[in-house]
Amino acid sequence: MGPMIIACPECSGKLSTSAPSCPHCGYHQKVGPTPSAAGSAPSPAPDPVAPELVAPSRQVLREAARRQFMQWNYDSFWPMAFGMVIMLAILGVAAIVIYFVRAR
Repeated sequence: MGPMIIACPECSGKLSTSAPSCPHCGYHQKVGPTPSAAGSAPSPAPDPVAPELVAPSRQVLREAARRQFMQWNYDSFWPMAFGMVIMLAILGVAAIVIYFVRAR
C-alpha cells in the first residue's frame, strides 16, 4: 500500500503519509519504512524544498488578506467620498428645481 493523504494533526491541511513534514505548518511527522521496503536499502534523503516553494501558513495568508483589504479601503475612500458629494449636489439641485417648478 502506497502513501495516503491524511489530515495534518496541527493545521488539518492535506498531508501525505510519506512526507517528512507538513507543507502548510511545518509539523514534522515520523515516517517509518513501508513494509515492502523493509528489506531493501534505505532511500536517500529528499532534496530540501526551496523556501519560495513552501505554501504560506494560514496566519500569513490572513495577515496578507487583512493588509490588502486595508489598502483597498484606504484607496477607495476618497473617490467614493468625492462621488457622494457629487451625488448630493445633483440631488440638491434637483430638489431646488422641483420646488421652484411646483411653486409657480
